[in-house]
Amino acid sequence: MDNDKIRWKKIKCCCIKGDVEHSFPLIECTHCSCQQKEDSLPRNTFIVKVIKHDDKGKLVETKDKEIKEIKICRGEKLNEIIGWGWNQ
Repeated sequence: MDNDKIRWKKIKCCCIKGDVEHSFPLIECTHCSCQQKEDSLPRNTFIVKVIKHDDKGKLVETKDKEIKEIKICRGEKLNEIIGWGWNQ
């Protein structure tokens, strides 16, 4: 999604710089909360372990899979990151 279409990026940060008591995460700042979620997205490829079981639950196979692309799930109101995943 283009940055100019993401609603939360248009909301100003309400934190007071240098004042710990009035800064995120101690206060509720919509901008900083959404930014933290955005920063948690993986930016590089990564490896996951794929484990396959048979119908009885017995381990059949284990292999590594390189994840190059993720799918992002966004909120409707602010377009914030709700979650992300990949296809198996």
